[in-house]
Amino acid sequence: MRTYPFLFLDLETTGHDPLKRVDDTLIPWHEIIDMGWVLADSKTLQCIEEGEIKIRSEHPERCLPDLINHYPARAARGEWNTAVSLTDGLRMFLNFVTWYVAPGVAVLRGQNFFFDWNFLSTAFAWNNISQEELQTKYFHYARLDNRSMAVQELLVPNEPFEPADYSMRNSHLLRTLNIEPEPAVHTAINGARKAYEVAVALDRVKRAR
Repeated sequence: MRTYPFLFLDLETTGHDPLKRVDDTLIPWHEIIDMGWVLADSKTLQCIEEGEIKIRSEHPERCLPDLINHYPARAARGEWNTAVSLTDGLRMFLNFVTWYVAPGVAVLRGQNFFFDWNFLSTAFAWNNISQEELQTKYFHYARLDNRSMAVQELLVPNEPFEPADYSMRNSHLLRTLNIEPEPAVHTAINGARKAYEVAVALDRVKRAR
C-alpha cells in the first residue's frame, strides 16, 4: 500500500507579497530567504529527517521592517553569507524530497500553509518548474494546514471563533497544546519543527477522545 509522508514546511520571506503588479506586469516581489522542513511518517508521525536552506535575497531593499524573522539584523551579522540562490535552493529542496520519498507522494503541510504555498508556487513558476512536474516527481496535490486542523479539533461548539487562538505567532495555540514556545527569533527550521509538534499534539487530542 502506498504511503504518503507529511513534509512540514516553513518559509521565511522579506514581506507578504509574492507578486506585485509593476507597469502592467506581475513580477515576484518579496522573496523567500529561509526554508525549513521536517519529514514525518503520516501513520506514526515519527520524524524521518529534517533540513534547512538559507536563500540569498536579490532585492533586500524591498524587505519590510519589523518582520518576526529579524532578517535585516541577522543578515548584517552574517547569517546569510553562505546563502544560495533561489534556483539552487529549490533544487536542493527537491533533491531532498527525491532522496527520501517516492515520486509524487509527499504531502506538504504547515502552519498557516496558504501563505507559504503562495510564495512557493510563485518561486516554482519563476524557475520554470511546472505543477505537472511537481505532482509527477515530488508532491501529492493535497496540501494540509495545521491551523485549519486545530480549529476542527479544538473549537468548542457554540463558542465564537477567534483566529488568534489558533496562531503560533502569539504562542496561544502552543500553550493550548502544552508545547514549549518557539525561540524568540523566528527561523524556518524552528517554524517547521513547531508545526510538526502541533501535528503530534493534535493527533494526541484526537486519540484521547
